[in-house]
Amino acid sequence: MVRYFTVVAEHGHFGRAAEALHITQPSLSRQIRQLERQLDVRLLDRTPRGAQLTEAGKVFLPRAKALLR
Repeated sequence: MVRYFTVVAEHGHFGRAAEALHITQPSLSRQIRQLERQLDVRLLDRTPRGAQLTEAGKVFLPRAKALLR
């Protein structure tokens, strides 16, 4: 789930991130929602134009990348 979050953050769009990950967009959205529930914080603001990091998402992104290293 953390990797999925970083890919969405990099692409700024669920559809493009799903393509890059070779998964469906609904599956990706479910995984991100599950991560947000586990952390009890919204990481991404979803808009018709894409996705933007929330303040919490901006804080979590470097930590997520560190976890993946």
